[in-house]
Amino acid sequence: MSDHETRAAAMDDAAVDAFLREQGTGVLSLADGNEAYAVPVSFGYEAGRALFGFYTFGEASKKQQFAEHTDRACLTVYDVDEQTDWKSVLAFGPLTELGQESWGDIGELISDNAWTPDLSGVGTRRLSITGYELDIEEATGLQGDSA
Repeated sequence: MSDHETRAAAMDDAAVDAFLREQGTGVLSLADGNEAYAVPVSFGYEAGRALFGFYTFGEASKKQQFAEHTDRACLTVYDVDEQTDWKSVLAFGPLTELGQESWGDIGELISDNAWTPDLSGVGTRRLSITGYELDIEEATGLQGDSA
């Protein structure tokens, strides 16, 4: 094997679960017909589900529009330290918008590992947060030789 070749190994379910529990950010891919939209997200995780909020500035939200039309979303989570020390997981499933009454129950889970941006510079613009749950029906992971 040359220095530029990279080997990968499949992660088992326990390793995928542990990796998602350790991470707090990823990219959520949504679709509306044949148009794709990828959104960086911060998420809370427990076995079988990822929870996150969409920040909306103003009244229109492209994220929410795409979420409403997505039958099956894909959450991509990865971590790279070097060429042979990396991990990536793809988690697939339907999205459900969460009502305000759910925030109390899931707030702790999101706080455990989700990264939250500092939005203090937003000022007087209208900001709202809508919660979503990704019901993970399928998750696969790969890791490099040194991971």
